[in-house]
Amino acid sequence: MAVMDFNKYKEINDQRLNYKEMEDATVVSYYRNTGCGDGYRIYLKVNPQGIVEDASYTTTGCGFGIVALAMATEYAKGKSMDSLRELTPEILETLFEFPERRKNYPESAVAALKKAVIDWEKGGGVPPEKRVTRASALQRLQTDGHLRGADLSSVMLEKENLNGVDFSSANLNNAFLQNSTFVGADFSNANLRASFFNGADLRNANFRGADLRWAKLAGANIEGADFTDALYDIGTRVDQKQMYIFEVMKKAGKDLYISEGEAE
Repeated sequence: MAVMDFNKYKEINDQRLNYKEMEDATVVSYYRNTGCGDGYRIYLKVNPQGIVEDASYTTTGCGFGIVALAMATEYAKGKSMDSLRELTPEILETLFEFPERRKNYPESAVAALKKAVIDWEKGGGVPPEKRVTRASALQRLQTDGHLRGADLSSVMLEKENLNGVDFSSANLNNAFLQNSTFVGADFSNANLRASFFNGADLRNANFRGADLRWAKLAGANIEGADFTDALYDIGTRVDQKQMYIFEVMKKAGKDLYISEGEAE
């Protein structure tokens, strides 16, 4: 049985090795781990010869997910895209060996990296004109005073103070919004599908008519928030104590997916 190198695990998490948005990436690829619901984003800068000059990631996942993605992006640097197609979880674990019960993390990291290779090969992923960085979103907020109707798909706004901001009718599909504060913010009629609000402060926020299918609100403070007529489905993750919000929401799926209390 593998004995985890806890010191290395802690060091990678503390330093957030390779955890960053990359504005000049050749390909930006999105991957969702359907097992736990976590979102992964892989950034690769690839030269004309097909060699990875730089690699990074962002994720909503836990410490094991961070380590797996850190190792995957570290491995990718200097490699050809052809060689990345041959990557296996076993090869990745030569950089960091995961405990037996956590082998799914390197498997998911490899799958995410290989999806990035496919997106590069086929011209997929997030196109340059659709890439919204944290800096550009905050600049727009400063200029316009609101983000109403903005296309913010896949934006990364973690640990930001966005209290009272108007996001009504905005496109926040796949947005990373965890651990930010949105007290009194207006998300009415916004597209929040597959967005991540885990750990966010959503007190008194307005979600009336918003699309929250596959959204993740585990650990969020939703006291006083209005979810009237918002959509949810089997992928909408909430804590047990938040179940009451579904009484005023509209079901768009067959069942409800409840968080098991993971701290992510």
